[in-house]
Amino acid sequence: MFRTKTFLLESFGNVQGLLSFLRAYDAPLPGASAVEKWFQRGSVPSDWLPVLLAYLELEHGKPISLTSYLGGGA
Repeated sequence: MFRTKTFLLESFGNVQGLLSFLRAYDAPLPGASAVEKWFQRGSVPSDWLPVLLAYLELEHGKPISLTSYLGGGA
């Protein structure tokens, strides 16, 4: 399993952090209530995960490693 909640918390901190991150790149924005559910459920819709990963790649200048998020639940 992919530990999505840990990924969200470590990458963005909270709902506002994720939305601010995307705003900084003038990226499309999901609704705040949708993002709240991502954090609550520990699940990101499949159409949004690659978007987040692509902008994190821009931020870091290279693809980010996801191996630390493997194993366990949300």
